[in-house]
Amino acid sequence: MLSAACKDSIRAMIYIANLSKQEEFRDRFISIHRVAKDLGLSFYFLSKNFQKLVKAGLLQSHRGPHGGVKLLKKPSEIKLIDIVAVIDGMDFFKTCILGFEECSDTNPCTIHHLWADKRAEIYRMFESTTLEDAINNIEKFENVKV
Repeated sequence: MLSAACKDSIRAMIYIANLSKQEEFRDRFISIHRVAKDLGLSFYFLSKNFQKLVKAGLLQSHRGPHGGVKLLKKPSEIKLIDIVAVIDGMDFFKTCILGFEECSDTNPCTIHHLWADKRAEIYRMFESTTLEDAINNIEKFENVKV
């Protein structure tokens, strides 16, 4: 499934999107230390993931006392699949769940037909869900974890 780095990056991006809605954080850089601390994540690993997201054009970073990261696009323009593609790549949505190199509709493994439908459903969920959708769920439901 998704790597820990990918899950952490998705959580961090949702956190940043939600925080950036507040007046005091709008158009400001958010400290990576704050993100790591508030989410209980490793600063070092989060920084490495953020570097990838900066390179991909999803985040902007700034060094210094008022540095940190901020979204380069609106939360409604960043899909979860964008984050997955940067951190984990798209192999999850293309490869055999049992690890066979040659697995397809014409040359399936024993669970290919079960997995292919689920994999496509998971892809559609990541493709259609934006950071805006995720932060709306924070407001909509009680006890939602980020």
